[in-house]
Amino acid sequence: MGLRERAQHARANLSLPVLGQLGQAAVAAGIAWELALQLPNHGQPFFAPIAAAIALGAERGTRGKQAIRMMTGVAVGILVGAVVLAIAGAGGWQIVIATGAALVITTGAGASQMVRNQAAASAILIVALHRPGSNLALQRLEDALIGGAVAIVIARFLLPIDPIPLVRDEARNLREQLAGALDEAARALAANDRERADDAVERIWSIDDTALANALITAREVTRAAPRRRPLRRRIEKLGEVYRELEASVYDSHAIATGVVRLADSDRPASAQAVAAIEAAAQAVRAIEPDEAREAAESARKAARALREADPSLGAAVTAHGIVGVAEHTLRAAQAREEERRLAESRKRRSPFKSRNGRERDDRRKLRP
Repeated sequence: MGLRERAQHARANLSLPVLGQLGQAAVAAGIAWELALQLPNHGQPFFAPIAAAIALGAERGTRGKQAIRMMTGVAVGILVGAVVLAIAGAGGWQIVIATGAALVITTGAGASQMVRNQAAASAILIVALHRPGSNLALQRLEDALIGGAVAIVIARFLLPIDPIPLVRDEARNLREQLAGALDEAARALAANDRERADDAVERIWSIDDTALANALITAREVTRAAPRRRPLRRRIEKLGEVYRELEASVYDSHAIATGVVRLADSDRPASAQAVAAIEAAAQAVRAIEPDEAREAAESARKAARALREADPSLGAAVTAHGIVGVAEHTLRAAQAREEERRLAESRKRRSPFKSRNGRERDDRRKLRP
């Protein structure tokens, strides 16, 4: 990889949302440090900024949850370490027992990797760094609570992520993957290239919608956990409908892939109608604006009908069936997208009205004797 490619890769990794999240983690670390310093007899609160940075360094939409997991793991580890110290004192085999107990307890409870790691680390630190008369366990717990609380306030109350772009970005990525694979299948049939067609079919079958499903789950969690994002719940559900139609289009594209295999295996070249129909399906997948999507879906339907009339083979029939399915899902996605946009516009129209009413009520209160 050359210097220019490395610079482009770094620029892509350091997008504005990413830089904003990194800045929040850095600021939270400083705030946690200053807050922990205010506690009497606390010493050097090194873990408070670490806890805040770890929590806010999580994936978008999971930062508040990561803070809670971290605090839970620290609390369990401190409790286990304190019990081992009280019963057996400090030492090497005591560290083994404390670490094993923390991992067994958290794993048995079905805790996440973050909880298990923090529990083990806290148990080790409590036993390994124990000094008679010290309050290391209390200090680490206070640090975890302060750092985690700072992270939760930032992630869930002050600066929660906007879940709408989170879902839309993943939907756009999936849409481009599917449309690109369909276009490649059409080009392979047009060139009568069997090997290229096999590669395109493999691309279609390998498309994974897990990232979009996870983005939708995260968006729903954000609208439940972050008070500022709760008004977006209905819009997220509409985007969920768009996602389900896109997911269904992925499955219908498997039928198109099966048809492409049969058409490519045929003794005669694929018809121009087959190439045009698959290209029309790709355009329907790419369409985002509702009117554009309806037009693209209708074009795909007509192209599938023309394919059936021009080619009576099983491969053409299977391909046309998949294309009609993609067109139907595109139409339903367009309807859901329109409803989501109406919700967004309705909220925009209500917000100034509410603010104006709120100011009028405040003015009336000031005029009361």
